[in-house]
Amino acid sequence: MKQTLAVTALLAAVAVAGLQGCASTPAAKADDRHRIVFHVTDGDPAKWNIVLNNAGNVQDALGRDKVVIEIVTHGPGINMLKAESTVAPRLAQALDRNVGLYACEFTMRQAKVTKADMYAGIAYAPSGVTRIIQRQEEGWTYLRP
Repeated sequence: MKQTLAVTALLAAVAVAGLQGCASTPAAKADDRHRIVFHVTDGDPAKWNIVLNNAGNVQDALGRDKVVIEIVTHGPGINMLKAESTVAPRLAQALDRNVGLYACEFTMRQAKVTKADMYAGIAYAPSGVTRIIQRQEEGWTYLRP
């Protein structure tokens, strides 16, 4: 009887551990939406317009409700997320379309840029590179235009 209980407990522990492992794999996501992270380090408005066009095109092609998009920037690209950015009207459109715009706080500190300098409504990541790594580990599609 004790052996049967011990074996049953061991099998239960293995089953629970297996289920926990499955829950953390990239394939085990809460829904079937496409997840895309764009990585932009350029401070060139033309490059940003391309990225913003690409994000909108993906939403149009796959359906806005079927896609989650983030644009993560660090380095010189941080300037394109400032309030006075030449692409500010495009940022507004992206935010209206639920595209996440993420500024690297590490880059901001290095460049002595504050959140008050940034376009209203954007999001922040402690490290842009780390955010991209995390998204890739979660199974997101990585695009670097």
